[in-house]
Amino acid sequence: MSGQAKHFFEFGAYRIDARDHLLLREGEVVPLPPKTLDLLLALVESNGRVLTKEELMKQVWPDSFVEEANLSHHVFTLRKALGEDGDANKYIETIPRRGYRFVGSVSEWRDEGVDLVLAEHSTSHIVVEQAEETGTTADSVEAAQAARRIASAGRIEGGQKKRAGLLLLAACAVIAISVASYFWLTTRPKQEGPGLGVRSILVLPFKPLVPENRDEALELGMADALITKLSNIREIAVRPTSAILKYSNSEENPLAAGLEQRVESVLEGRVQRSGDRIRVTVQLVRVSDGKPLWADTFDEKSADSVFAVQDSISQRVARALLPKLTGEEQQRLAQRYTDNIEAYNLYLKGSFFWNKFNEEGLRKAVEYFNEAIAIDTNYALAYTGLANAYNVQGAVGIVPPAQTWSKAKWAAEKAVELDDTLAKSHQALGGVKLMYEWDWPGAERELSRAIELNPADGEPHNLYAYYYQATGQLDKAVSEIRRAQELAPLSLPINLDVASALYYQGNYEEAIKVYRKGEEMDPQFTPPPLFLLAQIYEQKGEYDQAVAECKKAFSIFGRDPGILSVLGYVYAVTGKRREAQTILNEIEDLWKRRYFSPIDVALVHTGLGDKDGAFAWLTKAYEARDPQLIWVNVDPELKSLRTDPRFTDLLHRMNLAQ
Repeated sequence: MSGQAKHFFEFGAYRIDARDHLLLREGEVVPLPPKTLDLLLALVESNGRVLTKEELMKQVWPDSFVEEANLSHHVFTLRKALGEDGDANKYIETIPRRGYRFVGSVSEWRDEGVDLVLAEHSTSHIVVEQAEETGTTADSVEAAQAARRIASAGRIEGGQKKRAGLLLLAACAVIAISVASYFWLTTRPKQEGPGLGVRSILVLPFKPLVPENRDEALELGMADALITKLSNIREIAVRPTSAILKYSNSEENPLAAGLEQRVESVLEGRVQRSGDRIRVTVQLVRVSDGKPLWADTFDEKSADSVFAVQDSISQRVARALLPKLTGEEQQRLAQRYTDNIEAYNLYLKGSFFWNKFNEEGLRKAVEYFNEAIAIDTNYALAYTGLANAYNVQGAVGIVPPAQTWSKAKWAAEKAVELDDTLAKSHQALGGVKLMYEWDWPGAERELSRAIELNPADGEPHNLYAYYYQATGQLDKAVSEIRRAQELAPLSLPINLDVASALYYQGNYEEAIKVYRKGEEMDPQFTPPPLFLLAQIYEQKGEYDQAVAECKKAFSIFGRDPGILSVLGYVYAVTGKRREAQTILNEIEDLWKRRYFSPIDVALVHTGLGDKDGAFAWLTKAYEARDPQLIWVNVDPELKSLRTDPRFTDLLHRMNLAQ
């Protein structure tokens, strides 16, 4: 090594040791992935000159295909390491549509007389590699970095011999630290648990390698498949598919998404399918420092190669996060829910349309899930998707529940029969028992099983909160929905359900605060049938505000029956009977044309003091198996009916009577 000169670049407080591939700031090592440091070197060596994106990708990744987004990610990581903030780029300038330019003042120098220091640093590097192989702790990393700092200490210019004594002492110190670190690392007991210290992950929707050839179903489907597989590892919290939908057509930085979702790692990827060939690039990134934890490229050619890619990605990510997997976890990671590529593609399309969560999307989802099942009658995930689609169709009033709940039950039971370890299947069956069958012990059993199988998914916790509300356990309901909110902090439905649980509990001020926060996330989202804010203001006696909220909702959603019912109720309880009757006539006329919850009509009758009319519509809700009926015993707007024997009879028929 004596013939190799040290080569340094300096700018600001930073020094690059080009030969030993290190970036230091005031003598401290700045941790950077190797390719990010290669990128920095390329920019610094061309200081002042614009390097196109193509030049950089060829220079940094000379022997592999890399998409432009990967370059952008490394630039982001580099800027963060150099302390650049927003548009105040001190060192790296972006040239729109062209590339990047290093604009800092750079000095370059070499040192030929550093034989001793070279040897010292080589020893230090061995310690670092050993630490990485044996599983580092904070102490071992600190020891290794101390060796690096000693080896790099002092700017050596022109081979100044007068500092040889200091360098000799440094060499001794490095050797001592290296030897001590080596024996400490190789003899200490290995710690259990994830070697990377990461226990939560966000799997983002995949992006297309070629934007003009998008396959949105495949992009979201890849993420959904990996979420399903990784959810089998109970020690790792995986954000559910519902939490990632907002990123489907977003260019938001993966690290920003990870911070937003409060996870420790993010898995991002790009995918393209052409005929029977699939190309996937993927990387796992730690959110705290942007460090890539694992990355790979897959280029497969066979009709069902997508399955092999998903298996490989999920297994490697799981092992990166949690080196020791149980036999059961390994088996579940390797499990495939179908081996038929045609059935899988139909399932992907069904899932894509299901996640649109509108009438047309749900109708198409039912069609695609049924087609997938026709091809593979043992496809548990397809039955689960079908059950959920039927459940939601009935729950939001798209189709009369009596026409859907028996189909939802059949599909959910079939899914559980095929795979008792699939959390989503138990969640779907629990939803049927809760919302339509009013089988409270059965609902609790299935939802508990779903949570046991995947405790990091907020959705079964959400349904469990409904169970507690229906059975009058309101404090437990608030606790359960808060848990769901912790697991899916950006889920609008869950945030609104927190406000709803607080409303049923009588905590109106807190309910308003939570509702307003959810409204800020997306003012257009609030489901009209659950337009809660006006009801909260009505219960507080702030009737003008309640009316104002209803009229605001009309401007967004039109004259929806759910909003009309609340406005009619407010008019009725404030003595505006003529206005309330006009609203009632409008709602009953709408009922002749399409299905919606009969409880909306019963509510206005209740406000007018017409108990006979209210119970007539509650009976319609019972006969339709309307899911909104599960809140009948805790809805404060129906409290005037509870002393009537007909109300007690209704509770008996719903298995809710004490």
